[in-house]
Amino acid sequence: MHPYIAERILFLKYTEDEVKEVHVGIGQPYQNEDGSWACPIQLKGLFENLADVGGEDSFQALMLAQNLARTLLNALVEKGWTVYSFADKEVDVDTLFKVGV
Repeated sequence: MHPYIAERILFLKYTEDEVKEVHVGIGQPYQNEDGSWACPIQLKGLFENLADVGGEDSFQALMLAQNLARTLLNALVEKGWTVYSFADKEVDVDTLFKVGV
């Protein structure tokens, strides 16, 4: 298990009765024995046991992991879900992954 270096709790709401708490985590990239790199990612509450995201180097693995999280969350927004942060503040997923708010 690898440590998560950045985490955020989000809430996804489809209806008043359907709200999911999602723990988003991006891990520290690590080098595999074959020289490739990987970065852990979690969207606990939506997708359990996501595979670590591979890349040619640590930077690419990190960028691809955060891009996967953004893409998966945006796919739910396109299906009608709304994303909220703490204090019931609505969040734009693209802005969240660009500037962290």
